[in-house]
Amino acid sequence: MSQSSPEVSGGEVYKSFSSVIYSLYCERTGASEYVPKLDGNGRFRINYAGRPGDYEYISFIDVLNGNVDPRIFTDCIVLVGAYAAGMQDQYSVPGSSVQMYGVEIHANILQELMDERSPVPAGRWYASIVSAAAAALIYFISRQYKLKFSTPVTFIGMILLACVFMLVNFLGTAYPVIYSLLFMVVGYLINLVRKYVHEALEKKRVTDAFRKYVAPQVVDEIASKGNYTIKLGGENRHIAVLFVDIRGFTPMSESLEPEQVVDILNSYLNLTTNAIFKNGGTLDKFIGDATMAVFNAPFDLDDYVFRAVKTALDIVNGGNEIESKFLEKYGKSVSFGVGVNCGNAVVGNIGCNFRMDYTAIGDTVNTAARLESNAKRGQVLISEYVYEQVKDRVEVEPIGEIPLKGKSKGVFVYFLKNIIDSKENNSPEEAAAQ
Repeated sequence: MSQSSPEVSGGEVYKSFSSVIYSLYCERTGASEYVPKLDGNGRFRINYAGRPGDYEYISFIDVLNGNVDPRIFTDCIVLVGAYAAGMQDQYSVPGSSVQMYGVEIHANILQELMDERSPVPAGRWYASIVSAAAAALIYFISRQYKLKFSTPVTFIGMILLACVFMLVNFLGTAYPVIYSLLFMVVGYLINLVRKYVHEALEKKRVTDAFRKYVAPQVVDEIASKGNYTIKLGGENRHIAVLFVDIRGFTPMSESLEPEQVVDILNSYLNLTTNAIFKNGGTLDKFIGDATMAVFNAPFDLDDYVFRAVKTALDIVNGGNEIESKFLEKYGKSVSFGVGVNCGNAVVGNIGCNFRMDYTAIGDTVNTAARLESNAKRGQVLISEYVYEQVKDRVEVEPIGEIPLKGKSKGVFVYFLKNIIDSKENNSPEEAAAQ
């Protein structure tokens, strides 16, 4: 609150009630009259010395009835005024949730003038610079550090700043601390929103990029749980591995234009990728015209061996459709050889700190690659380990034990002809619906 200065009208000076009482006090005591510093509107701020009810008060009825010894008023300034809620002379004041009666406000003004402690309003430029500096500091801290650190620092900083300016106000400079605190909160919130938007965009960018390698349902699980850490190293997991390769790709590419080869390769890679993702697999890598996929990594996948087998047939069946397309378009036929194996392998990030490749390594992977290299056009070869997992759900033709390059012992192999299982395990959502 502020107290008006003396006003001049028609050559006469009109002083407020408090100022008149103070002038009389100085005249009676011989004290020099203190002139508070005024703001641009000709007002000075009230420095409240007490809270509502702090000043001693006596009922006027008791005085009139002689119940009060008049000697208690000796050398005192006595103010007479309304001191009851029903008389509607009470006002809200800073620093108190309880309203203060008008007579108490005048008492505080008199106390301020007598103590010569009228707070000097801080300059606007000074207040603006301090507020901007406080907001900039909080913005910098919240930008450079994580929320678990910047949030408590912000609140501690606000408390410390409020205490400092309370001391400044007590020493005689009236500073609008609320603006500095408000700017600090605004600076913190601006950076909080900026971080949220940045992290949302970054999360979308990462998940969009990850969807090019991993089945969408796996990406959704990573995004929802948020606990997948990318680091070097691997774990031993039981997985199913699928390799697929275009048969006769090298001689075909020699007889076609580069643009035509790219068209065929992109159509083939699109087919294999969609089939892998449709069945919940993870696209490991493209190796020239070959594709490698793993099932049951990086997260557990139900019925993953059957899913790998079904993916292989989906690729072969899809290949029959695009084979006729390219035969008509370029006069070249395209077909695939597929190999599927299952077993333990080390799965994880292989490489160095700045360049990693998520993959699976081990004999299980090597065997799947050898099966694919032995598969003929349009043929899916599965190992005996795979067959044991899905034998009641597939139709196969035994080929027998064949030697595989790099292995001392042969592997019993089956030619996968068809799936006889009625349950379509395309995705967890579809399985749940069925």
